[in-house]
Amino acid sequence: MAKIGDIDVGSFPLLLAPMEDVSDPPFRALCKEQGADVVYTEFISSEGLIRDAAKSVMKLDIYEKERPVGIQIFGAVLESMLKSVEIVEASGPDIIDINFGCPVKKVVSKGAGPEF
Repeated sequence: MAKIGDIDVGSFPLLLAPMEDVSDPPFRALCKEQGADVVYTEFISSEGLIRDAAKSVMKLDIYEKERPVGIQIFGAVLESMLKSVEIVEASGPDIIDINFGCPVKKVVSKGAGPEF
């Protein structure tokens, strides 16, 4: 059995990755209905969260039928990341994930993804 923390995700888990403008609540619900073991919200900017930006805060909406559900944050400033984790915790996700793999130039140029 594979686990993420104390969450049992089965022996061959199917996970929905956090995808910008894709993994919104209706899409996550559809993925759960089709057998996804874990779903993620769209990834969320830590700077947007600490500034209470409507677009970022809206991405924190999760529903019981989605569980287990994860929220991924991204950012380049440690203090902002720490503050955003507190905000994310308040929305009650099962998993909080930090982006280390988005190669999109817009994310990487801000120091929030891998550097190639």
